[in-house]
Amino acid sequence: MNALAERLAEHVAASPVQRVELVDLYAAAVAFDRSLATTPTARSEIRAALDELVAAGQVAFPVARRHFDTREEPALPKWVRLPPRPRPGRAPRDVRVWPAALEAAGRIAARDDEIGVLEIAAVFLRDKGASRPSVPVRERSLELFGDEKRLDRLKSTRLFASGALTLDLLRCHEVPIPFVSQWVAGAPDPRGTALLIAENHHTYTSLLEATRLSAAAGGPARHVGYGTGSQFPSAVLSVPLLSPQPDRIVYFGDVDLKGLQIPATASLNSQRAGLPAVEPAYPLYDLLFATSYRRPAEPVAERVAVQVAGWLGPLAGQAQDVLTAGTRIPQEAVGYELLMARLPALDAA
Repeated sequence: MNALAERLAEHVAASPVQRVELVDLYAAAVAFDRSLATTPTARSEIRAALDELVAAGQVAFPVARRHFDTREEPALPKWVRLPPRPRPGRAPRDVRVWPAALEAAGRIAARDDEIGVLEIAAVFLRDKGASRPSVPVRERSLELFGDEKRLDRLKSTRLFASGALTLDLLRCHEVPIPFVSQWVAGAPDPRGTALLIAENHHTYTSLLEATRLSAAAGGPARHVGYGTGSQFPSAVLSVPLLSPQPDRIVYFGDVDLKGLQIPATASLNSQRAGLPAVEPAYPLYDLLFATSYRRPAEPVAERVAVQVAGWLGPLAGQAQDVLTAGTRIPQEAVGYELLMARLPALDAA
């Protein structure tokens, strides 16, 4: 390999990119031999040096002729490409023997962070963690990882998504979002202890005050709760925390798309958890439909309206008409004054 070829070999070897442009090669050649800037043989000398690099396997020319400068002879490549740099091999990982409960997770774990999670779980199990009581997930997360939210993030990773690692294995469980609820003492209800939920907190306040006055006059005892709006499908799972335990969950909300989707979804979640279904507070919805309040809303397609209004049972037809007409009825239409004037409807809910 001649001296010019050796210089160009050094230049391309030092390149931070795989493709080296002809203008850079020419500049390197002239910097090495100033005469190449003016001599008529410069083009031939550079091509000969590049041919040597190709023969040595140090660069490759473009395949297509359009990537060559053919304005003069000999043709010069507009760029040369370095051969692929070998990737550093991954150091072999030590073969780990995991506890039987972690074997499936051990077959999945490949990254250092995943191995680290399993090592913490293994220590927990070694220290008889499997016999400990199940606690809220953030308590266990803080104990194991020093970060109360780490398990929340890990639940979406492949170790947990595959089912190889579970919260139960780490003796912890999800905690549902609680909702505001107050117990109003009153007469026994032959239908069982009820939990009356309002979608919105202003209506919750009115229902609570009216229920207290009704109970003082001999009305039924019940829980009155605020469902925290769209969080109620999750919050309903905290019903077992109430005392006395409700036998019935009765809901009153807006007549609009969201206001009907919330209790329908909550009812499915509740029944899956072995809790009572979420039922409409029919007497209160009767009062709501009887009001004149209709607010503009985005019209709901008939197919969707039929589906979401189904939760209202015998009142579904009225709800469908409201939704498809591009209107909505806010539950605040059944306010404190109307409730006080119609206490039997409240007691019957």
